[in-house]
Amino acid sequence: MDSITDINGTTQFAAVIGQPLSHSLSPIIYNTAFKTQDVNMVYLAFETSEAETIDRINHLKALGVQGINVTMPGKMAAMETVDSLDKAAAYVQAVNMITTNDDGQWIGYNTDGAGLWLAVKNRGVSLAGKRLVIFGSGATSRIILAQAVLEGMLDITVIARKIQEKDHLLTVAHALTSDYPELVLNLVDLADAPGVEEAVSKAEIVIQSTSVGMSGSKDQSILANAEWLQADTVVMDVIYEQMETTFMKQAKARGCKVIGGLDMLVFQAKLNYQLFAHRELPVDEVFRTIESRIHGH
Repeated sequence: MDSITDINGTTQFAAVIGQPLSHSLSPIIYNTAFKTQDVNMVYLAFETSEAETIDRINHLKALGVQGINVTMPGKMAAMETVDSLDKAAAYVQAVNMITTNDDGQWIGYNTDGAGLWLAVKNRGVSLAGKRLVIFGSGATSRIILAQAVLEGMLDITVIARKIQEKDHLLTVAHALTSDYPELVLNLVDLADAPGVEEAVSKAEIVIQSTSVGMSGSKDQSILANAEWLQADTVVMDVIYEQMETTFMKQAKARGCKVIGGLDMLVFQAKLNYQLFAHRELPVDEVFRTIESRIHGH
């Protein structure tokens, strides 16, 4: 489809729901893909509160939606609208994508973690057996953790403020360690500088998945001392609002292999696109379009 005048009687649609959606890049990503590949489909955004999530999904299903991306705050409520969950979604009890399988069953997926790890693999990094550090305990951190274990990483340290009080993280950690007895999972409090130093200096991959470095804290970094990073460590920041966060600058200066948050966004979209459009996302075209949209050039 090239323009809105190409919408016709057989045009299909997919959607994103959540709140707020005014800054969502999903419509740009998927509509760019449809246009590039001449797919007769459009992608729409529907502002949806947590309380409205289940009704909204049921209405979209009734209209023949091909797939629904779910962002905050409805990722947990959306689980009630599917017949089954993929492994990652089951661990974190949250979905970000629902679509039907070949039997017409509605499946809930969580592709956020798989998208991040696909972005890392795309840079030629193998994952199995690598020592991993994740900064953060929120929803993004938890799906990155669960997927890391599914990808074969079994030596993992999660670092966060007051980490022993993070019930959702502790629940996921417990489920993973009981399913994977060989998993060595350390939870380190951000205030424990020696513990943080030891974990970061031994890490082969470090993921920054907190909001530190976003608009309210642009010049801040979660990492107290950049010297703890070793050269050649693979370092990724999930934030994409700015192309290079303070954390990423620290890592570059240390000679690390650095990946930005836009990669996670696009590779997560690649997985979603395979699920609902049954095609390969035109990744290069999507990157170009988003970068010009974000940075206005």
